[in-house]
Parts: sequence; C-alpha cells; structure tokens
Amino acid sequence: MMMTGQELKELRNDAGMTQRQVAELVGYTSKGQPNKSMIARLENGYAKINPRVEAALRFALQSK
Repeated sequence: MMMTGQELKELRNDAGMTQRQVAELVGYTSKGQPNKSMIARLENGYAKINPRVEAALRFALQSK
C-alpha cells in the first residue's frame, strides 16, 4: 500500500522531526537548502509519494 501524506506526517511527528529535517534526510533541496515545502506538499496531498521516496522515508523515520 502506498504511503499517504497523513501517514508521512504521523511518522515524522513520531520521530520528532521537522519538515526541514526530513527534507534534508531524504535529499530534497532547493538552492542547496533543505526544501521543507516539498515535504509539506507530500503531507498535504499536493504531490505524490513515489515508491523509492516512500522506502527512503520509511527507513529513515522508523529508525529514529
């Protein structure tokens, strides 16, 4: 089953991380800075979470 934005938000909150920290962790950057707005777009359903990013997010957030 594909990760939903709500699930991403819950995992991030459970890990005690900010959107900026998650962006940095998975390599979402804009002009060399972590792109927290991309994480917000994923969480709010404005962008689709592809399977590769989902696997990275699950691994990174569940190991925190």
